[in-house]
Amino acid sequence: MSSALWLHNLVSWSAQVMVLIAAGSLAMWAFRLRAPRVRLAYSQALLAICLLLPIAEPWQSAPDSRVDFATAAARPAHTRHPAPRAVPWREVLLMALGSGVAVRAMWLVAGLGTLRRRRRTSRPFEPLPAGLHRLRARIAAAEFLVSESIQSPVTFGFWRPVVVLPARFGALPPDIQEAIACHELLHVRRHDWIATLAEESIRAALWFHPAVWWLIGQIQLAREQAVDGAVVEFTKNRAQYLNALLAIAGDQPSPDLIPATLFLRRRHLKKRVALLLKEITMSKRRIVSFCAASCGLLLAAGWLALRTFPLEAAPVPQEQVDASLLHGVPPQYPREAREKHIEGAVVLELQIDADGHVSDAHVLSGPRELRGAALTAVLQWHYSPKAMTLPATTQTTLEFKLPKDGNAQAPKLALPAGGRFTVKSIDVRNLSAPAREDLLQRLPVHTGDTIDSAGLQSLVENVRAYDDDLQVSVSPDRSNQLEISIAPAGTPDERVQAVQGAEPKKIRVGGNVQQTKLLVQTHPVYPPEAKSKGIQGTVVLEATIGKDGKVENLVVLSGDPLLAAASLDAVRTWQYSTTLLNGDPVEVVTNINVNFTLAP
Repeated sequence: MSSALWLHNLVSWSAQVMVLIAAGSLAMWAFRLRAPRVRLAYSQALLAICLLLPIAEPWQSAPDSRVDFATAAARPAHTRHPAPRAVPWREVLLMALGSGVAVRAMWLVAGLGTLRRRRRTSRPFEPLPAGLHRLRARIAAAEFLVSESIQSPVTFGFWRPVVVLPARFGALPPDIQEAIACHELLHVRRHDWIATLAEESIRAALWFHPAVWWLIGQIQLAREQAVDGAVVEFTKNRAQYLNALLAIAGDQPSPDLIPATLFLRRRHLKKRVALLLKEITMSKRRIVSFCAASCGLLLAAGWLALRTFPLEAAPVPQEQVDASLLHGVPPQYPREAREKHIEGAVVLELQIDADGHVSDAHVLSGPRELRGAALTAVLQWHYSPKAMTLPATTQTTLEFKLPKDGNAQAPKLALPAGGRFTVKSIDVRNLSAPAREDLLQRLPVHTGDTIDSAGLQSLVENVRAYDDDLQVSVSPDRSNQLEISIAPAGTPDERVQAVQGAEPKKIRVGGNVQQTKLLVQTHPVYPPEAKSKGIQGTVVLEATIGKDGKVENLVVLSGDPLLAAASLDAVRTWQYSTTLLNGDPVEVVTNINVNFTLAP
């Protein structure tokens, strides 16, 4: 996946998450969701949905048959210096995001190191009061330690959980000690330290996303409020627990820079105390209503987010789609683009007819100077009807690259009449690998065989029987060695020359493309008999346009006979601009639609 695609998907997913979290917070606000346990479960589910969204949603993916072509033409003598390379801002931005993740990961590792150091430097809390003994036996087993470097109790560890208490904890009244210990032991029983580590890891990976930070903050606040409620329910003494919170809050605050559950975070104190002073209840009916409404809202928001900010998959590799391409004619590199050193990719959408020919094409993206050459090339492509379900629509990408050196090879000698030659090589170009192997197996001669004029003619006939769009070219040398080249008609190659007597090839062009070359258009006369009978519709003609742009042949493919005659009379007078292939005029075969419509 390219850096541009990575960045696009990251931005799209961030926008999707922003929409979902906004919809979720709106639902909580609308229903005044204050019950800590319900809010905690809802916020955790919302975070999980956001993280699993790229796995669950469908990614946009279109087949992308990428064909790389490089020009063989020499650069002009007045070559300009290439323009300075643009700053790869996508790569720079991705590196900055990765650096932020690395910094947050280092902070997380440093925090785990701090917890380990505190476990080793803390001393056991002895003698342990009887009240704490009873709580540990009833709630969860954990080791109580005392540290001089903390001001608020800290709980961490999974296999051997510990509760690290501040040094002045022993001087607090027994009821305050029991309230604080009950809070920490409930965290141990719920395994909240594992959840805290997971949340801090998500924060490290998504440090740039403010909505994710806000949601994780809401989860941590709801967790502390849920534990507060559990402590009050366990001790049956709300005032005692409030006194414990205020007693710890009276000390100097310690920074929240460790990945562990703290008894008190200063930014949560006000909300926790306010909730403890109220009796928050939520009936089952209200919970069900909230769940139903929030699910509907999230589904609507998710649908909108996925439609507006879709994720895109990497293009399908070339070998997975190019097996259906019998041959692809490489484009001619425009002289203007060569002089300006313009390179890049042109993305096109192709309409393939039932015979495998490209009937129409239009450019989706790419440099303006390269688009015309790309269109001219793909309109001569031929796909295998056996390997594809036709007609079909597909996308292809033509990559234009300038050569590293500007030395074009000079043409070699033409094949003299008569004589016998040894086949030095058979080069099949611009065909897919399966088509190339199939064609080579059908040839009557192979590398190393001796061939004469009759054998060469037999080879040409076999090639044309396989695909009449293919052209055979030869390049002999003075030692009677012969290089044979087979390629689609119109393939530019300065190294070989066509076999003598080869007929010029026609190219098929889509009707929409050929319409742009129309110079003179005579409108057909509506037949009176068709008018009187109320006959209307479209007449489809197949036209052969000569090298001079005049219509040489017309065949009616469909349409009412009364309308077809008028169409033929009009289209025969049309004049098109000449179509050039490799700089030479060629004949064009195209379809023409003539519409007849009666006024209401």
